[in-house]
Amino acid sequence: MRLRRVLPIVVVVGLSAIAFSRCDPRAPGAAAPPGPEERLDGGVVRRDLRFPCGDAECAGWLYLPDTPAAPPVVVMGHGFAGTRDVGLPALAERLARAGFAVLAFDYRHFGASGGLPRQVVDPERQLEDWRAALRFVRASKDVDGRRVALFGSSLGGGHALIVAAGDPDVRAVIAQAPLVDAKIEGEATFFGVGWATRLLLTGWGDMLASAFGREPILIPAIAPAGGFGMIVDDAAYGAFEKLVVPGSTYRNEVAARSPFLFDDYDPAAHAKEIRAPVLLIASRGDRFAPFAAVEAYRAQGHDVEVVTFDGDHFDVYVPPATDLAADGAIAFLDRRLR
Repeated sequence: MRLRRVLPIVVVVGLSAIAFSRCDPRAPGAAAPPGPEERLDGGVVRRDLRFPCGDAECAGWLYLPDTPAAPPVVVMGHGFAGTRDVGLPALAERLARAGFAVLAFDYRHFGASGGLPRQVVDPERQLEDWRAALRFVRASKDVDGRRVALFGSSLGGGHALIVAAGDPDVRAVIAQAPLVDAKIEGEATFFGVGWATRLLLTGWGDMLASAFGREPILIPAIAPAGGFGMIVDDAAYGAFEKLVVPGSTYRNEVAARSPFLFDDYDPAAHAKEIRAPVLLIASRGDRFAPFAAVEAYRAQGHDVEVVTFDGDHFDVYVPPATDLAADGAIAFLDRRLR
């Protein structure tokens, strides 16, 4: 009886806190100044640029191949709390050397992009950033804006699938180590009752503090065993730390409110809406993006291919898995985008 009386109050307070956390009273925050143009192996040029996204600017690297004509273009986004300079550059260069332009970008609140407060993973805003990146490349004179593909990694894979479901002009979609089913993946990333309780209390505190414009309460995105974070795992912590290069904008921390902003996020719910062909690059041994979710997604879609790699979630960013992923992506794009 007491629970029935208290539950509506808890729901109202929770929804109000989420609403307030998305209405931070501070200014949007400026993006970092762009860097110089770089020339990479194979004649690839990388331009550091900025494009408008919502109330701020997003930072992107545009990789241009050494081709005489405007090439097809791939919009590439990173995963949860990631940045464009961790795990994506080698893949983007491979695609560019194969003749595809690539726009790899940071979401608002992360990396070199603008957006305040920092380190907030808000899927609603990140989906807006994907659509802003699409508008940008379609208007660019350097690429063929009629031939556009999406490439998302981890959480970015789920984003790419949702964006493609609402954009019939996207020609192809690639999701690497993808998070595609919130229900299955939520069970895979549960680290005990004590962890869940602490996550809940810290998240509520962050949401309430944000309503008054205070700085976010930050927790690690990945922590070693015995610590506290969104993921608590020695292997994942060690694997991702090795990917962070000197000078990277990556920070191993997220606003504690972030999990509460995924209330209705579910790429699997949009599977039947995608008209573009889809390639899922996944591992049967992935502990954080279970292969069962990939198989379920393939069963729902109308044109879905799967390429598998050996290893865990973060192994796809290093050889030999990253080479297999790049080869599969290039072959898929050759057939579907050219």
